[in-house]
Formats: sequence, C-alpha cells, structure tokens
Amino acid sequence: MRSFIILLTGMALLGSNVTCAQSNPKNASLGKAIKDLGSFFKKKPASLPAGNDKLPANNAAVQADKGNAGALSPGAVSLAVDKLFDFNKGVAIVRKGTSAALIDPKGNLVVPFNSYDFSYYTVSVLQNVLLSNGLLRFQTTDHQQWGYMNSSATVIARGVLNDLTDNKRLLELNNSGRWTYTTPDGKKYFPGDRLADINEGIGIMRRQINGNVIIGYKRLSGDPLVTTAFDELYRFSEGLAVVGKKDQFGDIKYGYINTDGKLVIPLLYSIKPSEFSGGYARVVPKDKSAFEYAFINKKGEIVFRQTQADILKYGTFDHFTTYGMAFNMKYVMDATFKLTSKADFFKSYGIPADSWFIGEQNSVEGETNPKLLYSTRGVVGTYTRLPLTGFINFGTGKVVAPVFDLLNVNAIYFDPTAKLAYAKVCLGKSNTGALIYREGYINENGLFVIVKAEGSRW
Repeated sequence: MRSFIILLTGMALLGSNVTCAQSNPKNASLGKAIKDLGSFFKKKPASLPAGNDKLPANNAAVQADKGNAGALSPGAVSLAVDKLFDFNKGVAIVRKGTSAALIDPKGNLVVPFNSYDFSYYTVSVLQNVLLSNGLLRFQTTDHQQWGYMNSSATVIARGVLNDLTDNKRLLELNNSGRWTYTTPDGKKYFPGDRLADINEGIGIMRRQINGNVIIGYKRLSGDPLVTTAFDELYRFSEGLAVVGKKDQFGDIKYGYINTDGKLVIPLLYSIKPSEFSGGYARVVPKDKSAFEYAFINKKGEIVFRQTQADILKYGTFDHFTTYGMAFNMKYVMDATFKLTSKADFFKSYGIPADSWFIGEQNSVEGETNPKLLYSTRGVVGTYTRLPLTGFINFGTGKVVAPVFDLLNVNAIYFDPTAKLAYAKVCLGKSNTGALIYREGYINENGLFVIVKAEGSRW
C-alpha cells in the first residue's frame, strides 16, 4: 500500500417495483404517490444508441485499457431524463422538461418529479478544496416559496431565498437581528453575532462600537474565543488560523493561533503566510537572499525551502493537498518532501511519461479514495478531436484510461457519499452529424452505472 494518498477529482431497475425514500412526516408533499413512472424511467438495463456497446475501436486509450473504462457496468440503469447534475452528499438533481427530481446512487427516486423545483448547486472550490454541501435549494411548485432541504430529503428551512454562508456550508438567517446558523442535518446555532469565514466551528465576528470596528473570534455556540487583540484575523484550517498584529510603527507581523486562542507560532512573518493544508503552510521571507519561500509545519519549523536556483530547476510549489502531496508542471512532492519528476510519476503507474495533469490539483472534502485527473498526449476524442481525461484512483491504485470528454463538463467530481461522478463519453455521430454521447454517472472503476436514455425519435 502506498504511503501516501492522492487526489485529484445488479442494480434494481426502476419501474413498478420502485421504492422511494420516505420523507419526514412533516413534509407531506414528499410522500405523495408517484404516477406513471414509465414516462420518466426505463424499466430495462441501459442500452446504447445505434447498437454501439463499445467505445470506438480506433481510440488508443481504449485499446490500452484492460478495465474497459467508459463501458457500461453490469446491470446499469438508464433514466429517461433531459439533464443530470453532480451528486451532492449522496443525491443528485435530474431534470425532465420543466420538472426536477432527486435520485440516489442506484437511480431510485428520493424526491419525485413535480414535488419541488430544484436550483442546481454547483460544486464549490474553497482554498483548493472541492466540496458539495448537502444543501439543496428548492422552490415549491406554485412558485410561492423558496427553501432548503438536505440530502435525506428533510426540509430544514422554508421562506428563504439564497442564504448560505460565504463558504456554502451553512444556512445563515437573520431574524430581526438574531443570526441563526443551520447545518445540513438541521442543527441550529445562535451565536448572537453575524460570523464570517466560519470553519471548524469558529467564525470571525465584527462589531462597530462608538465608530470603531472590533473584531474577534466566536464559536457557533456563542462562546467567544479568548485571544490577544489582533488587527487581522483569518479563518481556521486544520486547527490553526493566521492572525496579524501591528507594532508601534504600524508594521504588521503574522503568526498562528490554535482553537484555544493560544498563539502557537509567533508573530514573525512580514508577508501574510498561507493557511495550513496537508499539514504545512507556505511562508515567504521579506529578505529573499537565503531562499524564495518555504513550508513550515505546525510547530513553525521550516521543513522545506527553495532558492531561485531550486525553482528554476524543480519549479515552485504553491500548496499541499489535504492528502499530503504538492504538484507543479515539472515535479510531484510527497509529505516527506521527496521530489519525483512528473514523467517518472506517470511511468510508475504505467502511464506514458509525456502525460499531464488536468487542471489544478485540488482536494475533495471527505474523499477517502482521491482521484488524480490526467490526459495523455496523442489520445484525443475520435469525433471531438479534444484531449480526453482519465484518472488514477489512489485509494485502490487503479488507473482508468483517458476516455472521458470534458466538453461542457467542469470536472470529474466524485461525490464522497455516492462515490459516483457525472461524466460523458462521445460514441460517434448521428446521420445528421450531431455528436452522440454516453452520459451519466461512473463509478470509481470508470464504468457507467447510470446513463441518460436515448431521446425520442419523434
């Protein structure tokens, strides 16, 4: 088993035997009978357009892939819907016409069509971390009320429009000056103040007293975090937060406090350092005669540094992922600061050395089997002529060949709860020249378990 984990990013068929997740008794509309499911879901395993049961044979990625990436999983289900969206904490929004529903990872209805209209929630990127929040914004079918439900289909707020905290993790409601924060599981907090940058149960409070702005930390419970007075405060990450204080000359120095409010890394840094990620933070000296930047551990000790010569040779590293790796265009660095060239890194997984990473290497919050997206030179879509994407599943060590098309897809995001990701594969062209896609949700082996059914010919 590798010493490190890296990211990134039969089945019961629906029909007369469909069983929908029961809703909270308080939400009567969620429990109404589902009528004429046949108009929405196909009561048969997924089939492919025009008899194609495999990907194009001239795709080099498929020929090299023994796992048959992009193929159908045995017992895959097809859904007669118009649009699919990423899973969010175990449920996904699907749309047919003007109606929306929620499905679970097996394609079963959690919330039936014509119960609510859902607003699509986009996966957020916060400080190099991808997250889905388990909060689904809905509108009643009479368009008279907005609200939020969680991924268990329990309504946790009604009569709210778009009241999420800045990090999208909590509902933030102001009731006549009384701020309320609600978690996805419905737990409510009343801290007494509006809080910003809430993370790890602590937010930043700002009060105006006699024309002066007073800032401090406060827990969601309402208890203040007792600290020395600081002039700048930043959110907590991995148990530490950057703070800054001015000296008598107006120059500010930065350090770190812990969740007890204790200054654990002294106010040393003239340039604001980064927050901690993967156990390390990036610091930059004012005087760069010795080195350009460094990473420190949670004791404030410098554990890795680079000079300008080092950067020219190895490239610069911006941050560690939460699973303990750092990347640039030339090298990969693990949590022991061992450098491996990108070419050798890919070759160690049996991937061509001239492959490249897709996008910035972010972490996925809550992910236990991180995925690293990559593409291989010379492997492009047969019909789209665009580079194709694959991924390395570092939890299992499996390499999934680049067969997935990112055209109109932001990323291949695996929801940690559903363990599925929305993906597309181009299968060919119709008689009119339109692209034909296999579109749906893939599992961690790169096989489609739910696909969008072929549209009507009429």
